[in-house]
Amino acid sequence: MLAQTLIQTTLLAAVATAASLPVRQTTPTFRLAANVTNFDLTPSIQGQELTYISTADCAANVIFGPAGQGAEFYATGSTVNVAHLSGEDSSPSAGLIVTPGGTATVPSLNTVQLQCGAGTSGVGVVDGSLQFEDGFWMACPRNGSVVLSFKKAGQRTLLGCADVQLLSI
Repeated sequence: MLAQTLIQTTLLAAVATAASLPVRQTTPTFRLAANVTNFDLTPSIQGQELTYISTADCAANVIFGPAGQGAEFYATGSTVNVAHLSGEDSSPSAGLIVTPGGTATVPSLNTVQLQCGAGTSGVGVVDGSLQFEDGFWMACPRNGSVVLSFKKAGQRTLLGCADVQLLSI
């Protein structure tokens, strides 16, 4: 009798605990905010968020915008994407495209893009920040916007750019 009462009490406690836990989303979204680690820009980009400007069908430049107005991203295994490139539910998803390059010490002028379909494999959020290979992110002024660029380990920061960590918020 005591054992049956103990089992019932345990089951009731487990049900009550499970009911109070938040439901885990299967497709969590997040925004990405700049944490300047070196060479900040003027005006500062600290706290600005990644967003994008469409450039053509199924392509967009990834840029920094005001805090609180960033694009919503989601991660799938080894890529980071946006659900709807044009912002409309009927538009296709797009993945972050990172194109490393340059020499052993100087990064390329390539910028991070969004393109319809899968993004660059290996881009992900680890320990709360966006990461790719062993490299780092740069925020670089270009054509009236601040674009996102990538540099590999051992490459210097391009003149006029800021080193940033991209934190998921």
